[in-house]
Amino acid sequence: MAKRLAIPSKELQMHIIGALGSFKASRVQKASFGQDIPSTTIDQLGSASHVGESKDLPNVTVTFSAFDVGVKLFSALTGTNAASYPGAGINISALGEVDAAFYVKDPDTAVYAKSGHGKRMQVRDFSFSYTVDGESTEDYTLIGSEKRWFKYDVMVDTLAPGGGTSFTLTETPIQLSNGNYCLSIIADGDYLVEAAGAPAAGFYQVSGVGNKTITVNVADTVTGQLVAVYHANTAGTWADVSDSDMPVAIKGKDVPITIGVEGITRVQSVTVNGNMQVQPVKEMGNRAVIGYQRQIPTIEGSITVLDTDTELIALLTYGAIVSGVEWQPGEGCEATAVALTIELLDPCDTESPYTVLKTVSIPSITVVGDSYTANVNNNASQVFNWKSTDGSLVVYSGEPNP
Repeated sequence: MAKRLAIPSKELQMHIIGALGSFKASRVQKASFGQDIPSTTIDQLGSASHVGESKDLPNVTVTFSAFDVGVKLFSALTGTNAASYPGAGINISALGEVDAAFYVKDPDTAVYAKSGHGKRMQVRDFSFSYTVDGESTEDYTLIGSEKRWFKYDVMVDTLAPGGGTSFTLTETPIQLSNGNYCLSIIADGDYLVEAAGAPAAGFYQVSGVGNKTITVNVADTVTGQLVAVYHANTAGTWADVSDSDMPVAIKGKDVPITIGVEGITRVQSVTVNGNMQVQPVKEMGNRAVIGYQRQIPTIEGSITVLDTDTELIALLTYGAIVSGVEWQPGEGCEATAVALTIELLDPCDTESPYTVLKTVSIPSITVVGDSYTANVNNNASQVFNWKSTDGSLVVYSGEPNP
């Protein structure tokens, strides 16, 4: 068989694997799966050449950008069910650890040619972008320390015993080079560690005929479901990404912006950038990061508007559009919290009021800078740079419940 020319985008998929199983990510426009391995060049007295390299744990990174058309991607990253999304919304503090899997289609048949896996990837930062003429987008960066490519398939079994400690895999796992049989075991949202013998609390064991039985310590009785991720030689069937119950994309005409309770006119773009402030936790004698400790996140961004009057600058300075006769945005202290709300409307809905598919709410923002720009034959514009005052951002499915 002739070697394939290359791998086109139509023959590559990314799956997010979390507490509820695997989500075939839709509307993804670009993705990358890389790592760097910190190393120190070692020399020695009396040698004219380097001795070699001393290597540390790899830094694995998964980045991807998708059109923002709803809550499904955010739901997968927070370990919640998009079909029963919480009415109270989900705060970004719930962005946790997931596995990432990449699947490459065989060029001739509907099976996988190879697969890749990133273990226990933590969301490090994200960006939401909305522009007057472009499609709404959401971007994420995930970090971890274990990356593997496989000849065969990354299998994901979602097993729900209803309170048990023993599970049977659908396929026989291929033992990994580190001696383990599973890539990840996620029980009720918690990652467990593989053990050779009878498992203690927080551990599991793989045993049985063909090494297909997962035994979890009784202290970790699974009340919801267990997600098992492993490498297996099976003819996994390729199926194209399909998500017909979401819009194709959402342009700026369907993204109204509200600051406080005031709808803002002439908005040209809004960006939201979040950093989860994660710190990897390592330990002696362990060749992988054992987890990530998150600090208080930072959320910041910008709002670009065409200048028309003093309403917006008054709103951002004093919290009301009719306040003041002099404004110095960002100086002093706001008397009341000013919220930034971004709604994504269903572009297929043709009757007002239009259906709200998603709401992004930052409860309290403050201006930290601004710039005013005017060019010949162009409209004057003003950019307000802002930060969240409390590090909170809540994503709702539809409109927030009162």
